[in-house]
Amino acid sequence: MKHDNGAQRLAEMKKAATSTSEAGAFLAEIFAPFDFNGIEVAMPTLTFEHELRRKVGNKTVHLIEVGPAHTRGDVLAYVPEDHVIFTGDMLFINGHPIIWAGPVGNWIKACQMMLELELETVVPGHGPITGKRGVAAVKEYLEYIAAEARRRFDAGMSVFDAAQDISMSDYSSWGDGERIVINVATLYREFAGGQPVTDIRADLFGMMAKFRNSSRH
Repeated sequence: MKHDNGAQRLAEMKKAATSTSEAGAFLAEIFAPFDFNGIEVAMPTLTFEHELRRKVGNKTVHLIEVGPAHTRGDVLAYVPEDHVIFTGDMLFINGHPIIWAGPVGNWIKACQMMLELELETVVPGHGPITGKRGVAAVKEYLEYIAAEARRRFDAGMSVFDAAQDISMSDYSSWGDGERIVINVATLYREFAGGQPVTDIRADLFGMMAKFRNSSRH
């Protein structure tokens, strides 16, 4: 958080986004509802590794570190007495999740851990409240795209070509399908041992825009 400069960075990206390029038009569209100016991000006063238990009123909350996965610092908040878990962006329900950090194995492992907990209610970062069925769907999605991306990486396909080639028919009802471009790019980086892959140097947001436009046609 200290070095990411998230709000200011997003404000600068929105200001720079113009319709003169595919990437700019895409960014202008997705950022249109948001105002990132003047946001001061408060730094945490307490940090932890692995797990932390806190009392909130008369309830115990288990904070469980599961990142890096979606981002570097993913944390779940589990309330065992109520059989409830708050997942943050580890769960996108009815929408394509986006893998910014990886490795994907950490995300899959976190989903499996949730499936093994005593849960009735799952509050995701995106989408409607769900249960274990929603967790299983995200886990299956991640396992599927990891396997499919690996096949195309081994075959020497580019990130964009692989993203277009992977069948998303089982997820056609999920929103934001263009996120598959980011997911494939992150998986390719992982497959390459964390080293930059030439194709990933291209403008990923431009590739997302191109993917979405081609899908619409």
